[in-house]
Amino acid sequence: MLEHRLITSLMRPFYHKGQSVPFTLPGVLNETSRVLCIDSGDLSELVFHVPLIKAIRKNFPAARIDFLLPEKHEPLMVPSGLVKQCMVYKEGQLNPWRPAFASLLRQLGKGKYDMAVVMTQKPSPRLELAALASGASLRMGPSHSDSWPAINFEIRPPENQNQYFGDRIMAAGPFLGLSPRDMNSRWPLPMELVRQMAQQVHFHKPNPDQMLIGVEPGASKSGRRMELEDLHFLVRQLSTHFVCRVVPLGQPQEGDLLQKFETKLTDVPLGLPRGSLLDMVLLLSQCDLFLAGNTDFFHFSVALGLPTVGLFSPDVAECWVPRDRKRVKVLRLDKAGKVDLETLMEAVEFVTEGRTTKAARIIAPTIANPNPDLGSSPSLPSHD
Repeated sequence: MLEHRLITSLMRPFYHKGQSVPFTLPGVLNETSRVLCIDSGDLSELVFHVPLIKAIRKNFPAARIDFLLPEKHEPLMVPSGLVKQCMVYKEGQLNPWRPAFASLLRQLGKGKYDMAVVMTQKPSPRLELAALASGASLRMGPSHSDSWPAINFEIRPPENQNQYFGDRIMAAGPFLGLSPRDMNSRWPLPMELVRQMAQQVHFHKPNPDQMLIGVEPGASKSGRRMELEDLHFLVRQLSTHFVCRVVPLGQPQEGDLLQKFETKLTDVPLGLPRGSLLDMVLLLSQCDLFLAGNTDFFHFSVALGLPTVGLFSPDVAECWVPRDRKRVKVLRLDKAGKVDLETLMEAVEFVTEGRTTKAARIIAPTIANPNPDLGSSPSLPSHD
């Protein structure tokens, strides 16, 4: 990779410290360890790595865990209870041609870290160099041809290339002396804030039999997204079949898109806080059902153990599909971007573990089939 080689030649002065310190496995972690976690800015990758960080915190409560992260993730990490110090970087600081990058590397070198984790599964030369500059003896990150010397503990793809990305990091635990039992994927939300959000939801939805359904209209991991008209059609069908309220969720920077989607909905509970990423995740945690394409919030919902239905286009790789989850169902759209309505309802029934057959179910009116070419069940168009 050209960028790796350029950065290697320009930043060679930062290499010696990181390469000169030996480490042992699993002995690199203990109560006095200092761990640097480097956030790539991808929310899904952050979610995928949290089980490892939680296991370190559980087994070594006195270990120091610092985060180097973009500003957008700071509101989510600070109250998590996992972090001692958050160091925020801006995109411009990662430009190797600017003095700010060298300044950042010098700052990291003063941290006396024992372990650095580059939280991405794709090559990232700038963040990998940050791990090397930290002076950590063990530097964990993605496996690729130019990973050395920045990365010396590679996370390699398994023989089964279709394994879910969210499960791959689990394989590193035993090498670090961490039990898989301690690698829980659920995000550590502050319980006081969870209770406050639960009270807000109850105030706006006092009927406990009424479902709260979260829907994300944002872009998928491939950059595509469903057309808003298609999502509106989906929501109307759900509202016809279930007693529910619908709330749009997603990244705060997509506020205009969320607002545009919301203006055409009639059953959105007003007044629920959604001003920050933390607010969005807290509200997500209160949903009885979540629907989205292959988005960051889809994978966050899976990690929280929520009833989740994914509407994935045919080109989404199998490694993005969670497996062996009781509350997760991924439906593949056909070539026309459609899914059979009956199949969708069966998926909702499955992930909610039958709740939709009980109090939340209402009798749907008989409607003539608007598209006789598709059989008895209309289909949902999508462009995930």
